[in-house]
Amino acid sequence: MLTSSQDPVAHIDRASVSPWLYWLLLPIHRLFLSLYFGSIVIHGTRHLPTQGPVVLAPKHYSRWDPFVLALLSTEPLWFMTNSNQFSGVQGWFLWRLGAFPVDVNHPKVASFRHAIALLQARKKLMLFPEGGIVRDQPVRPLKPGLARLVLQAEASALEPLQIPIVPIAIQYQPAPGWRSRITITISPPLHTADYHQSTDKQTAQAITTALEAALLKALEA
Repeated sequence: MLTSSQDPVAHIDRASVSPWLYWLLLPIHRLFLSLYFGSIVIHGTRHLPTQGPVVLAPKHYSRWDPFVLALLSTEPLWFMTNSNQFSGVQGWFLWRLGAFPVDVNHPKVASFRHAIALLQARKKLMLFPEGGIVRDQPVRPLKPGLARLVLQAEASALEPLQIPIVPIAIQYQPAPGWRSRITITISPPLHTADYHQSTDKQTAQAITTALEAALLKALEA
């Protein structure tokens, strides 16, 4: 069992973006991806909000996904990452490039509070709604955690806040790895106000159903 000094979630306030490191690595990151993969084609960039908070909700197919999807923004993306990834050199970089940990088996309130604070600070947040890498089916049946988080961030904001949720499909041909061809399809954003029901629980479920349908549709396109 991890003690509080060993548990990365206990030190979630360390998560930040080091501007010097981000801008130093940005051109290296883009050059590496262009050389490693055969091609990266992005459809639907018009659907990406340019201002304000946003939740990018991608299909999770590979460990490559966060690195490839970082191409969708010219500013840092914040993303929730499995807490077992925050050790050693990798962990040092993750802490400084916008990642913050979540224990996927036993999620803690601190992780969700941090995500809400980021959205209320109008940051761009990437959350994988499937909760992990899924390759044995197009989209794993989604749970309403992402929708509930967005609803809570909007409801508890000091000023009126609308947070679009952008479904994103990512596909690798023939498989993730050297010279594979990547297609990213960005769907129109979902807005919580369009799915309002009589209770928050029902609203979250309606949003989740719409998100799952949008991901499936984008993968079939």
